[in-house]
Amino acid sequence: MGAMHNLFTLLTLLSLITSVTHACFLTAKWNLYVISNIEDNIVAHIKSGDDDLGNHTIPFNGNYKWSFCDRIDGRTLFYGYFWWGSKFTSLALFDDELRGPCALSKESGQHCYWLVRPGGFYVSAYNRTFADNYWTFKKHWDE
Repeated sequence: MGAMHNLFTLLTLLSLITSVTHACFLTAKWNLYVISNIEDNIVAHIKSGDDDLGNHTIPFNGNYKWSFCDRIDGRTLFYGYFWWGSKFTSLALFDDELRGPCALSKESGQHCYWLVRPGGFYVSAYNRTFADNYWTFKKHWDE
């Protein structure tokens, strides 16, 4: 019984420390950014199976950022629904496939940048200018 009590106490303390420091226990902490390069406002609705982050209006050169701890089984999924005037599209913003183009070392952090342009959606592990060729095209706007 003493060992179980000690284990419970240890897990409780780790949970408190993790929640206070916003650190992730056993998994990577990811920071995702959606950056608008469209001269009008766009609306983004971001959600996962666990969290609905709601609608966000992103102005020209503005961004929306959120952070999360990766699932221990590596099956984290965030999806985005985007509106720009009469245009709409939806796409995965983070899943197992996107982990590759977004992955950096644990020392420099895990970042995934999405650039929304009139021609579509681009992803990168680096927040660089579009001309720097660090961006990978992922999807056009739906008509």
